[in-house]
Amino acid sequence: MKYTKEEAKKMVLNCAKQYRKRLSNKKFLIIYRERQDNCIRCIEVAFYERNYQHLTGVELIERDGRVLHNQSVNFYRKCIENKLSVNEFQFKKDGTTYLKLAALPSIMNITKITKITGDYNNVRPYLFVDKVVGNVNFCLGLSREGDHYVPSSALLEDIKKLTAFPSQVLAILEKDMDTEIYSVIKHVAKGLNLNHIILPDKIKAKICLNDYIYKGNEL
Repeated sequence: MKYTKEEAKKMVLNCAKQYRKRLSNKKFLIIYRERQDNCIRCIEVAFYERNYQHLTGVELIERDGRVLHNQSVNFYRKCIENKLSVNEFQFKKDGTTYLKLAALPSIMNITKITKITGDYNNVRPYLFVDKVVGNVNFCLGLSREGDHYVPSSALLEDIKKLTAFPSQVLAILEKDMDTEIYSVIKHVAKGLNLNHIILPDKIKAKICLNDYIYKGNEL
């Protein structure tokens, strides 16, 4: 789908506010069952202010059209404050901006729609990520930074095409960046009671399930 710059601006500004409310400065623990060996593992994903611009696929530019680099936080704050004009950004010349903009609204609901994760299988020439999370309609690419991952790209595509071993996501928990324990439960696989599965000590040390109540048919 093609977008005009005005349409892109509207979407980017709207999603930035959702990003701030739902994702920015938060970490998510994604617990999954590895398809290859049936073991339960986890990854941690952090959403920083600086990650938002890359997810949009647009570039900040000077008045003379030169691309401004290392301005991702400035870009995000311009969006939050409704100060981004159509003359301050451009679409990437490789055509990936349209793909990213089409997937951008889905990212805002990433904790609701993520059902599968796996290592990226390197089938896309312009997708440079380490892991993917998502479902049969959408996937978010993750790049490793130290002991956790950050979001770096997204596509409206079946995640099963992007990983050789798609593994079921069992649960997603949330915490603020400055807290130690994950205690906010954002997603539990349908029919799964977290109190009835044996979690590795590494995962148990990261979470608190004191407020968790099995509802019989989790969504």
